[in-house]
Amino acid sequence: MPVKVAFMQLSSCWGCHQSLLNAHLGLLRVLPELDIVYWPAVVDFKHESLVARPDGDIVVGFLEGVARTKQDTANIKLMRKKCQIIVAMGACAVHGGVYGLANLFDKDELIARKFTELESISEGSGSEPTVHVPGFEDHITLIKDIIDVDVFIPGCPPTTENILAAIFYLLTLVGEKPATLDKNKSVCDKCHLLKEGCLLDKGTLCFGSITAAGCEEMCPNKGETCYGCFRPTAKPGKKVEKLVSILESINSLTPEQAATIQHFLDLYLGVSNIGNFYFRGDLIQRLAYEPESYAVKEVDGKLTLDVSPTGNKIIDNIAGTALYLLKDDPNFKYSSKSVCSHCEREVADKVPGDLKRDYQGLSKMDTCFLEQGYICLGPVTQAGCGTICPNKANAPCLGCYGPPVGVKEQGAKFMSTLGSLCADKDPDDVLNQIKDPAGLFNRFTLAASTLGYKRHDKGGE
Repeated sequence: MPVKVAFMQLSSCWGCHQSLLNAHLGLLRVLPELDIVYWPAVVDFKHESLVARPDGDIVVGFLEGVARTKQDTANIKLMRKKCQIIVAMGACAVHGGVYGLANLFDKDELIARKFTELESISEGSGSEPTVHVPGFEDHITLIKDIIDVDVFIPGCPPTTENILAAIFYLLTLVGEKPATLDKNKSVCDKCHLLKEGCLLDKGTLCFGSITAAGCEEMCPNKGETCYGCFRPTAKPGKKVEKLVSILESINSLTPEQAATIQHFLDLYLGVSNIGNFYFRGDLIQRLAYEPESYAVKEVDGKLTLDVSPTGNKIIDNIAGTALYLLKDDPNFKYSSKSVCSHCEREVADKVPGDLKRDYQGLSKMDTCFLEQGYICLGPVTQAGCGTICPNKANAPCLGCYGPPVGVKEQGAKFMSTLGSLCADKDPDDVLNQIKDPAGLFNRFTLAASTLGYKRHDKGGE
């Protein structure tokens, strides 16, 4: 049965929706799986039809753009009510985008410039429109700070392939399950090792006791670990207490144990294993991106992370314990590469010669932009775009995919990087070539940065 989806247009350029439409005939693979109930860019469904739908009626809702107006904010909250899963699509929805640069100014300054001071406005005719238009928000607030967002697809715009990959992945979460799946039994129920030779009895981690039955491979029958491919069972097997005991006895992970636990969580929780979007329901990704978002709780004297991916108390505590063991462990591996790692240009040391503005000279197509003196944010930008700009357009990376995992402040990180690369240069010469630091280093991420937005000082005269 097709999955109900909705696409909401906020203040934006529509480029993300255009990127999806650029799939052209490739859409034939996905459209039959979707029941599109709202998409102003393509389908003539009226706003009232969305309002009239029951809460939670739509499975997946895509949001493009920013909350610049009061109506944008209202539509963001409306989509959260009507949709079970919310996807922030594009740099604007994820990081605030270019629109976020407006946060460098007070709202009154922006209104005056746009409607009163702009050179193209006839004298005396400029004023903020108030008829049939919504009012402006004081500043650009990230969508994730207005509502809970489940999936983040960065990029300006995200590539067509990235958007389709996210859609196909979400369809697997809500699609049909294997016909042999039996959640009322566990892998242990058909395991030849249950009575003699059980891996758990040997101290080896095996997750068959909390995995639904129906798998025809039955790895434990071959003496191999069950990693939970068939996902949670509703009725844990007899060996579940032994599994809990082994996990609770671990003080620090060996590399083998860390790999086993991470592989189990990947399969058992149905995580994406795709680096070009962030799904908060992917608890491994969340552990890498937002480890501080997890609450720690105590269960029978042992610390665990407070998660509930299955709704089964025993299984959720096992998952929480596994995640707690990985958290801050040096053996926890989550790859998040930068644009540089996919760049085809030759790199010696990235140390710039004389810094240049984009319009100065003609850049070489086979040498690192930084070494040529052009500012390129590839070192501090998350991979996933295919490095289109440097590899195919002979243009430096502008940072539209946001920072990689572990980098909280993209602009500050690049300033630090540039400072170290230009250590032998006169600071005044460097500053002379950086005319707009915020617009250059935080072009797409200022609203998500520690800079936040300009606070108007209303105190005093």
